[in-house]
Amino acid sequence: MLEYIVYYSFSQSTISDSELKELLRKAREWNEAHEITGLLIYRYNKKFKRGNFLQIIEGPKKSISSAWDRICADPRHHTITVLEDGSFETRNFSTWSMGLKNLNTEALEHTPGFININDDQFWSNPNNLKPSALELLRKFYDMD
Repeated sequence: MLEYIVYYSFSQSTISDSELKELLRKAREWNEAHEITGLLIYRYNKKFKRGNFLQIIEGPKKSISSAWDRICADPRHHTITVLEDGSFETRNFSTWSMGLKNLNTEALEHTPGFININDDQFWSNPNNLKPSALELLRKFYDMD
């Protein structure tokens, strides 16, 4: 049985492409050693002048627990919100120790199943949207 966590957070500052590449390199190295797969999405929101992360990690329970501790202690982001967590039998991101998408608003608006988490409608009842968090991340994975 595998565990997973889908979370959303705000970046402390703008994250450059080179910083994202380094973050991805380190994440892949650590994840491969701990049997974790997943996807990290970063988006800089020009309107609010801040970046956002959306990520899923999946793997053995002990590894997910360790990874979650590292994520929560990472000073590059804050206001971490778990959108969904649970367990399943098979991996959704089996070929990615960590995939990365750096998105802009225009790309997101044309993505089937996109949910604008900066929209008041999202926050009116986020529990109704939980199942679509994993589904949305799967769509990004399937695009490659």
